[in-house]
Amino acid sequence: MRWLCVLAGALAMSVAVAAHAEDYGQQVKKAKFLTIKDARPVAISSAESLRSVGNLEFRDGKYIDDCNHPVTPRSITLDVGKALPDVRAVFLEDSACYGAGGSSLTLLDGNDRVIWQDNAAGVAVLATVHDKVRDLAFGETGSAFAVWQWNDSGHVYELLENVELPN
Repeated sequence: MRWLCVLAGALAMSVAVAAHAEDYGQQVKKAKFLTIKDARPVAISSAESLRSVGNLEFRDGKYIDDCNHPVTPRSITLDVGKALPDVRAVFLEDSACYGAGGSSLTLLDGNDRVIWQDNAAGVAVLATVHDKVRDLAFGETGSAFAVWQWNDSGHVYELLENVELPN
């Protein structure tokens, strides 16, 4: 009888894990992804606010990416919750430098500190919450998306899981 309880518990856990993964898949599928097209160019006068973006430099009156190409950073505000106000997504578009997705994406908090950075073509704010901040999904190309959760003690987003959507 005891093994039957263990088996039932294991089955319940596997169903819960599958349902959890499916929930993120559904959220990603329904999410509005923001891309560089949704963002506005960052003015030269705002160069100081981008000083934390590790793959961007302001030199001779121009923004330069880490491949030494001139770029126009574009920024959009993300509402991830009141616990983390004024989050900005900063896109750098340069397919020669950043691969298939064509852009690098950096998230800055309200104090211009980097809280996430990688190559990504888009970002979506999800309904789920960790540490009072909404989860995010990032996509580069195709049907693969990464879901990230907020880690308040580290003051960064951390990978939660990868989601593959059917084509």
